[in-house]
Amino acid sequence: MAWTTLSMQVTTPLFNGGHQAPLTDHEAKQLDANRKSRPHSAATDADAGVRVSSLRGAMRYWLRAMAGATVGDRIDVLAALESRVFGNTSQASSVALRIPAPQQCVRNPQPDWCRRDDARWIGYLAGQGLSKPADGNRRCELTRSFVTPGTPFDLQLRFGPNKDAAALAVATLWSLCRYGGLGARTRRGFGGLRIVAAEGDLPAPWTPEMLHAAAVLPSSGLGLDERGLPPELTACAESLERIAALARHDVDAPAASPEVWRSPPTYPVFGGPQVFVTGLSARTFPDWPTVLGYAGEQFRWFRATEPALGAPYDPPIKTREWLHAVNGHDRRFALGALGLPINFKEGKTVHPVQLAAAGGTPTTLRRASPLWLRPVQDSDARWRLLSFAFLGRFLPDETKVVLRGQRNREFTVNTADVARLSTDWITTLSENGTFVRSTTS
Repeated sequence: MAWTTLSMQVTTPLFNGGHQAPLTDHEAKQLDANRKSRPHSAATDADAGVRVSSLRGAMRYWLRAMAGATVGDRIDVLAALESRVFGNTSQASSVALRIPAPQQCVRNPQPDWCRRDDARWIGYLAGQGLSKPADGNRRCELTRSFVTPGTPFDLQLRFGPNKDAAALAVATLWSLCRYGGLGARTRRGFGGLRIVAAEGDLPAPWTPEMLHAAAVLPSSGLGLDERGLPPELTACAESLERIAALARHDVDAPAASPEVWRSPPTYPVFGGPQVFVTGLSARTFPDWPTVLGYAGEQFRWFRATEPALGAPYDPPIKTREWLHAVNGHDRRFALGALGLPINFKEGKTVHPVQLAAAGGTPTTLRRASPLWLRPVQDSDARWRLLSFAFLGRFLPDETKVVLRGQRNREFTVNTADVARLSTDWITTLSENGTFVRSTTS
């Protein structure tokens, strides 16, 4: 079968290269000279910003989220369904992917969006792994290479004979462009992609117009169905049911029950308002940096709720958890619901530990934030902040949250904290509220 070519574009800075130490001025000049002398050479693994392996990994994530409301807690069925779409060691994938000319990362510590008045808030969302404060903490400086927003590239797909599996593969790419991205800090707005055009055959029900719609949300609202799915993904429901039936047969599982989840999901699932909440900001913006500047400032105030008038930085606020849990006697640690571990100053880190059977070694865990923040455009060509959260089970059984080095200092954070904080964030911004407040009143 012939290849179908999708014209893609990076929408927000995409950090997908390997970790690099900051370049010296001499190294930066030498790197630029090498690239100019070999403009058509293939990107090295460290410089390739968009990789097929990264795309496949992200697409698998969104397939699981789509399938979760159909297969429930039958992880064996989920794995068989995933193999039906993306293959395994003994089964070919329903879609082949290739990027004919990989785009390279650039090494620019201060692009224009790092020199804006609101750049420190963009740096706040990027986090310490990607940026550091600059110009007296008013702006930020990048410590990693990235693919520049607006960068185009072609993604080619070749579909196998199973049209249902091919349709689901395209649905996962659509979901990646609507909800996710590639590389580091995608949950905080980075690594966004859009589909600009399509040339070649697409499996039903997909059309070029539907693919383009992944990057453009209706100004009137999200228009989701009872499972939290937009119309484009709902159109693939029959394909999903047929592939799920084949997956159940593969592992000799019974037919799905009407209620596939009787407890909070153990992985991200599009499954209705009890497990998936989402909303658009009421405010609109002229471009993606303004969205992230706004989101970063709001998020800082959202996380840090306590005034700290003596703090040597602006705004003078701290988290309740730092003041009253890490440095006090309170055991509530709701802030952990936005992701763990959390690294505080003075080398203090709060992280989850899964207990082991007798004689075993406890395992240190990570828990990515359930809350996603994404800059998106609406049908009026304005930018808005799309926020959503998967409200599944926050931590596995037999897990406790502790202060590193002090396992007797156990904190309480749970699924209810995830729902409360995520819903508060989404509702407040969708109603044009704000978390920014006075520190002098």
